[in-house]
Amino acid sequence: MDQHSTPVFDGLLKYKADQHFSFHVPGHKDGLVFPEKATAIFRQLLSIDATEVAGLDELYHPAGILRDGEKLLSDYYGTRASYFLVNGSTAGNLIMVLAACRRGDAVFVARDSHKSIFNALKLAGVRPVFLSPAVDADTGLATGVDDSAWEAAIRRFPKPKALILTYPNYYGMAASAARTLIAKAHACGAAVLVDEAHGPHFRLGAPVPPSTLDMGADLVVHSAHKMLPAMTMGAFLHVNSNRVAKERVTSAREMMQTSSPSYPIMASLDLARYYLAHLSSGQLNEWITHRNQFVKGLQRLKKIKVMEAEPGQFLLDPFKITLELKTEETGFDFQKQLLAAGIYPEMADPHRVLFTLGLTGRIDYKTALGKIGACLFKFHQGRAYELKSSYVFPMWSTLECPYDELDRMERKKTDLDHAAGQIAAEHVIPYPPGIPIIVQGERITKVQIGAVKNWLTAGAAFQNESINQGKITIYRAGAL
Repeated sequence: MDQHSTPVFDGLLKYKADQHFSFHVPGHKDGLVFPEKATAIFRQLLSIDATEVAGLDELYHPAGILRDGEKLLSDYYGTRASYFLVNGSTAGNLIMVLAACRRGDAVFVARDSHKSIFNALKLAGVRPVFLSPAVDADTGLATGVDDSAWEAAIRRFPKPKALILTYPNYYGMAASAARTLIAKAHACGAAVLVDEAHGPHFRLGAPVPPSTLDMGADLVVHSAHKMLPAMTMGAFLHVNSNRVAKERVTSAREMMQTSSPSYPIMASLDLARYYLAHLSSGQLNEWITHRNQFVKGLQRLKKIKVMEAEPGQFLLDPFKITLELKTEETGFDFQKQLLAAGIYPEMADPHRVLFTLGLTGRIDYKTALGKIGACLFKFHQGRAYELKSSYVFPMWSTLECPYDELDRMERKKTDLDHAAGQIAAEHVIPYPPGIPIIVQGERITKVQIGAVKNWLTAGAAFQNESINQGKITIYRAGAL
């Protein structure tokens, strides 16, 4: 197909030129009705913020510009079918699970999955079997499902309906074992669903890691807005085999997304695919050269360490740079200093700060490097506490009760110090990265409580008001 084409964006430009009177929603009337203080910024974008009027197609039953845009997307990624998502990769994860699984199915799930996966499991009413991640000894970070966890779980549950993986993780670590694990899942009849939110650019070739689409994954979600020039909430959903019926995917997509999809978001998805398709190897090499020079400068700063790939364990997305503190201060302390200097990192954790570079050569790395060095000036060399894994899980685990039983149980709050052995009635999630330390429905361990305290002490933000007050919501014992 002609990857120079941008049918969705071009269709909106035609709509803008042809329409003289708007007698339809939205109420801003192509930007004519809007607060004056914001008009200068919003007016141009609102002129193409259309609805599904004649000529602009319909997302869930496309026959025109959206059909053409999605066909181009599928052509670029080499899939059976690909779809635009306007509610983010969160919606994509919900759609994958609902399409591939039925109530009561045993489903293998990487324990370090994003919170949207856990919400999808509950919506689908499946029986999740959580698989522990392998942990990199040098960084303490999860690098993908531990092979021993798979082997232990498959002996107990020999016919899982699906395997759900995260690849790469938030830090850009792409597990080397992913290809083998996908093959093992297929061998036992399981569909493989991959949250590849941070890897929409993984078709570019080395030094960028490979995509799980090329490893045979059946359903894959890409968060286009994370690494590509797409608007926030823009994502892709790919059907890569016949293991999950396309009809189930499209039905779930219509249920889990808005009936009023954003045309600017969809046009930006069309343009993001166009942008990817026209990147030359020369451009990529130039960006990587500039990136590597920036990394060399960071490596000369004595108070931080730059994460590197570990051959045989994980590859590393070159457009993600993780800086580990070698100081008494935490990653959150470093983040505060960076923000004060006008440098906005992607996220921080107790030990690190993560930079997301993007596919561009327009970053002023020299100036940024000077400011980063200045931010570290007052930090104290040496670590106040031992570097440990942020997540410690059993080899495999399940919920204490099925989801429908949990919904009928009474809840109460208890002090975090008294929660060991109780069943959690809420997810406990530091955000970012959005990976639960404790999952609703599992029995809380002392190790998990220690991990929560470690994040709290370091200054992490939790999406739980009770946790920030030193409490956690649990189910009342025996109360149905």
